Amino acid sequence: MSNPPIDPDDAIARLIADGYDMVFQNGHLVVRRLPYLTTSGLRRNGRLILPVNNVGGVITDATDHRIWFAGEEPRDENGGALGSLNPHDFGVGERAEFMMSFKPPGDLYASVYEKIRQYAHILRNAALQLDPTVTDTPGGSYQVVPDDLPLVYPDTNTTRAGLITLNALFRGHTVAIVGVGGTGSYILDQVAKTWVDQIILIDGDRFETHNAYRAPGAAPVDVVQGQPNKAEYFAAEYARMHTGITPHPVALTAENLHLLDGATFVFLAAADAEARPAIMQYLRDRGVPFIDVGMSFREGEGGLTGMAKVAAYLPGDDAPLPTAPAIPPGEDDYSSNIQLAELNALNAILAVIRWKRYLGFHATHEAWNLTVYKLFSNEVRNGDLA
Repeated sequence: MSNPPIDPDDAIARLIADGYDMVFQNGHLVVRRLPYLTTSGLRRNGRLILPVNNVGGVITDATDHRIWFAGEEPRDENGGALGSLNPHDFGVGERAEFMMSFKPPGDLYASVYEKIRQYAHILRNAALQLDPTVTDTPGGSYQVVPDDLPLVYPDTNTTRAGLITLNALFRGHTVAIVGVGGTGSYILDQVAKTWVDQIILIDGDRFETHNAYRAPGAAPVDVVQGQPNKAEYFAAEYARMHTGITPHPVALTAENLHLLDGATFVFLAAADAEARPAIMQYLRDRGVPFIDVGMSFREGEGGLTGMAKVAAYLPGDDAPLPTAPAIPPGEDDYSSNIQLAELNALNAILAVIRWKRYLGFHATHEAWNLTVYKLFSNEVRNGDLA
């Protein structure tokens, strides 16, 4: 643990001066050693749990008037409940079971300082009825527990929602994305927002004008004119959010399949790769789960029609592997670089949802391994790989 420099005017500095014992961990300010009452008597080690933003060491509230409490159910001096059952994860294996909700005038507290003091006093005042010597300020302390996440800045969405335990499912994983063109770049956009440890990008093509119009974000004109390698371009872009991104500016072939070594999950988004059958066999032989995505669209009388598919090949499956590239180059309108960013994004989102279901992040009614979106009928169908 480390103790960052604190501005004397900061809310945390004021709380330290008052004597509160605090720790910052996993996007939460945890106030410890708080006395409180339960139905069975006095307790002295309650904890207030507040989801916060931490920008440059400055702590600000990341929620509304609410706060969470870790300990037994807190009660007031008359035995009334001070909180309601509303579990909130604030660390892997750490959960605050109760939510406290006391609105100040105006509905929001002026600062973290006022909010912490108010809730600590609510707990303390009840405890004072049994022991007039108890205090909620046992000695000022503030420590920061490094969260060791592969992120450049805090994931406040996870802390506000209390989903730390679920997000921990991504830890220890290395995700490889083969092909970061239209669909692959949208897959990266989603994967980079998770807690996976490492991301491998493999693509030997250049980032050109047509790529910019079917990829997330808005590439600067000088980047488009410079035509950087796709893997290197997207690695640099998403390095602003996620650490541990390794680009390989080459096409994946039967001769360099070792680039996939270490991956715990692979997205295949280069459907016309000549080595596609060899890549799939390589992964299956090593028990590495992977998802193969693909799109095929043509222009008809009423507009574009076609489909996008997501095929999951998981350990233990015995579905036959494809023996050829999904779309031979030049055989449909999509391969001629038609602008279909919304369908690229949809194809990627369906793939990422299937990956998250496999990890247990999303609940699954029935684990289909094939999903097909049909553009003309605007329907999604699930099934098994033949």
